[in-house]
Amino acid sequence: MKNILATSSFSRRFAGLSPTALVLAGSMLASTLWGAWATREIVTLQRREVVTVQLSHIMGDFVEAEARSGRPAEETQARVAAYLKAVEASVQALGRDGRTVLVAEAVVSGGVPDLTEQVRADVARRLTAPGAANHDAR
Repeated sequence: MKNILATSSFSRRFAGLSPTALVLAGSMLASTLWGAWATREIVTLQRREVVTVQLSHIMGDFVEAEARSGRPAEETQARVAAYLKAVEASVQALGRDGRTVLVAEAVVSGGVPDLTEQVRADVARRLTAPGAANHDAR
């Protein structure tokens, strides 16, 4: 007597492979693709530069200069708002350049480059650029 469960029929095979072999091949292919993607993402993260910016120094210097300027309160308020926008845009631009920006006051940053002066110069450039009042980002 012939055991029909022990024999596989030709209709249950694809390209001469059983369904189990096809599933295993598919999972191996998916695992390989996932591994390649994960490796690429990890390598990309390792290349990211971590930098610090001392926002309290930048803001403190500006507020101190504004306090000594003798300008009317409305004008000072408008200048502070424009300065805050310029600082925010400058820090965001650093992040778009592939850097992770840390606020220096919030971390102990032994070997991390400090880009405070770069941000200070960029903010000054943004405030003196034509149309600086409407200039939010690069």
